[in-house]
Amino acid sequence: MRNKILFLPLLICSLFFSACSDDDVVDRIRTISDIPVSVNKTVDYLPINAFNFPIETSINLRAELEKELGTDEAINQVEEIELDDIDIVLVSADDQNNFDFVDSVTLSVRKDGLDVMQVASLDNVPKGVERISLNTTDAYLDDYLSAEDLKLIVQFTSTEDANNITVTLDMQFDAKVNPSL
Repeated sequence: MRNKILFLPLLICSLFFSACSDDDVVDRIRTISDIPVSVNKTVDYLPINAFNFPIETSINLRAELEKELGTDEAINQVEEIELDDIDIVLVSADDQNNFDFVDSVTLSVRKDGLDVMQVASLDNVPKGVERISLNTTDAYLDDYLSAEDLKLIVQFTSTEDANNITVTLDMQFDAKVNPSL
């Protein structure tokens, strides 16, 4: 009789823990790929520079993710946000037809209270192109998500002056939604 009394709580505990296995949590995590975000930026003057010349603009990544999720309630369940792709498109310039005036470009993000983090770059910009694709890092932007005013910093190393430049940053982000958060 005593063995049966000890066996019953052990059986109940094993059933409870087997019902909440890690596989169930992993199965509920979903990945959202290719979340589109576009930003237009106009710069009056980009001087010749041997060092990176920063151009800063703001995006509300949180709002873009909320729009993709269809609700703001799930935003706290988002994790592992990363920049998957970025193209910079030359929309117009007074004295340039393509990106021949640029040698290299980097893209970083900044939020008050956090370090600037580089998320993409291209060291040798091809000649004769109006669209450049940057190489992204595998850095997660989770800590930067809470900022409604996330700063994007584009840094060009240029070989010529350029006036009245308008560029579009076409970005795609990937993220995971984990309902257990």
